[in-house]
Amino acid sequence: MSTQPAPEPAPGLRVATLGGVPVYIGKSWGILAVIIIALIGPQLQARLGATAYLVAAAYALLLLLAVMVHEAAHAIGARAFGFPVHRVVADLWGGHTALDVSRSTPGRSAVVAVVGPLANLLLSALGYAVAAMLPDGIAHGLANIFGFLNLMLALFNLLPGLPLDGGQLVEAAAWKLTGDRYRARVIAGYGGILVTLGVLYWFVGAPMLRGEKPSLGSLGWGLLICYFLWQGARSAIASGRVGGALARVRILDVLTPVAPVPYDAPLTQLPSGLAPVAVDAAGMPVALLDLAALESVPAHARAFTPVSAVSRTQPPAWVLDIDPNASLTEVLGPLHAVGTGLLAIRHQGRLVGVVTAERVNDALEQRP
Repeated sequence: MSTQPAPEPAPGLRVATLGGVPVYIGKSWGILAVIIIALIGPQLQARLGATAYLVAAAYALLLLLAVMVHEAAHAIGARAFGFPVHRVVADLWGGHTALDVSRSTPGRSAVVAVVGPLANLLLSALGYAVAAMLPDGIAHGLANIFGFLNLMLALFNLLPGLPLDGGQLVEAAAWKLTGDRYRARVIAGYGGILVTLGVLYWFVGAPMLRGEKPSLGSLGWGLLICYFLWQGARSAIASGRVGGALARVRILDVLTPVAPVPYDAPLTQLPSGLAPVAVDAAGMPVALLDLAALESVPAHARAFTPVSAVSRTQPPAWVLDIDPNASLTEVLGPLHAVGTGLLAIRHQGRLVGVVTAERVNDALEQRP
């Protein structure tokens, strides 16, 4: 229980910090940039010559800016409600914001979801306004395409199915109506399946029904988007079902009772029977005993060896104040955020036990 995990590798190049939240360009974003340049460059070459590929690269950068603003809006919206935000990433699939809304409400979830598309609509209006003030030329075209990209990004994200923002709105509405967040997620996930089929029809079915053969580029984009949507929708459905199963389990059902022991107490005061957790003078859990280190201390030295000498300090976020009779779903976000697979549970100022990721996984496997 005291093993510290290796830190997660960075998801890409860190380019900025937004209110303490790291912003990354993902390692896979370059693939998207190459695809855009390869598709757009040849279309512009007849009019612009070699400059066409520079303009195509500018298209890719404008899309990156649109995605970054979209995700930053989600991050700002989440932070406004006090939700933890871990990172913002732009990647091959557009982008995502890693945040913890486990203690959200339907209304707040809807707000966090909708601010992304709203930000793109504002950028779209700005792009078209700038284009209207510029003479014909490359700058005018770039401003115009910036308006178009943001408009399409907003409309696409508002489609009613997870993993899109419109799916988050469907989930929030279904959550409000049913009172069951996880059933709502499954509903919104199936909405994502329908959206995927609709996108596939748009790119492939509709042209074929008109007697047209889809272009290779159109087919490639369509299949790429459908893959992203399909995977996200299936993940949402699985997440909803898992969450629904865990919602029927209490934290108490997976809690390991522990005995608090002062951090500076000698090892001779360690309790027997229950696993000890070191606490500070205020009774706050701060560390776990390292059993290997404890066994290495000779019996004659234990009277003057403090608990701190054989303990591993835990991150502050490992302490969660919550009623142990609450649903197990309440620990999922904090358990993921702390990164150690371990939480110390306090209730009404008293340490009641610890929850481990292993016990949570066992509880899930035992559900029908």
